[in-house]
Amino acid sequence: MNLKKNVLDKGFIEVVDHLGTDLTVVNSARVSFGKRKTTYTEADRILVRFLAENKHFSPFRHLIVQFHIKAPEFVMRQWYKHVVGIETT
Repeated sequence: MNLKKNVLDKGFIEVVDHLGTDLTVVNSARVSFGKRKTTYTEADRILVRFLAENKHFSPFRHLIVQFHIKAPEFVMRQWYKHVVGIETT
């Protein structure tokens, strides 16, 4: 996976790895209805968009994304101050 975006003159953000897919979000959203899907459909795409646009974020918490980030120290300090549920090293 090589998803890297340069930021300003010396920074960048890069996706290193991930766990879960859009289907993970769909199944997390429908778990209370006792339903589980194995294929991703157009209706599922619409559901994921609806959840995001209407700020129903709990199904997205079942995903994990690992980033490699290079940013100025003052940016990272603000990030550490305002982010909950993140693991940093």
